Amino acid sequence: GDPPQLELGSQREPGRMIRFWVRDNGPGIPLEKLDEVFAKFERLGEMRKDGHGLGLAIVKRIVEKLGGEVGVESIPGEGSTFSFTLPAR
Repeated sequence: GDPPQLELGSQREPGRMIRFWVRDNGPGIPLEKLDEVFAKFERLGEMRKDGHGLGLAIVKRIVEKLGGEVGVESIPGEGSTFSFTLPAR
């Protein structure tokens, strides 16, 4: 397959928010699993055996405490885009 690629970016959103995102060309996440990626103790796939499934849950909690939101979009076989917004100060 294609070599792994990551793309990082940010953009100003309406309402004094800034969106940050990370896009990859990995295997993607099945549509029925998208709601689970930010849940505690969830680990999707078998590629990575270590960890406890807390990373994205912690990110979500921190971002929401700071007044932002997290999100994910994915196309199986093409990759995923994880994003979060934070208020511009």
